[in-house]
Amino acid sequence: MLQAVKINEIMGDVPAGPVEARLILPTIWTLSFDDLKYISSKVEEYQGEVQAMLDTKAQERLTELKARIAADQAELEALQPQPVKVSNPSTPKYRDPEKPENTWAGRGKMPNWLKEKVDAGAKLEDFLIDKPAVAEVDPEAGF
Repeated sequence: MLQAVKINEIMGDVPAGPVEARLILPTIWTLSFDDLKYISSKVEEYQGEVQAMLDTKAQERLTELKARIAADQAELEALQPQPVKVSNPSTPKYRDPEKPENTWAGRGKMPNWLKEKVDAGAKLEDFLIDKPAVAEVDPEAGF
């Protein structure tokens, strides 16, 4: 009841009925050019304010989402088991004497550096890292 009394004090006697019936708004055709310019400037001003508010809200939301992503990634990393580092059990059997970084374990496809040299006439045994010891034959030992 107090609220109704305050409205009546400010606006005077308010007729009963819907708000639309009480508001008498001018039509666009009855407004002067200056009134239209004023309304246009206010619309642009409010549009700028709304855009600034939207930009602020977007930045706040982006910051919030980035923080949540970081927290989720940390939680996910905690849940995932650490990968076991697998060492290569094969040791190289063949090495290029010209380029020692070129090696091959003797498994899979022959590398190009070795294939080129074998095709050129070199023997595969020439590139062995641990060459088997050749037993010396004693000529007096017999057969």
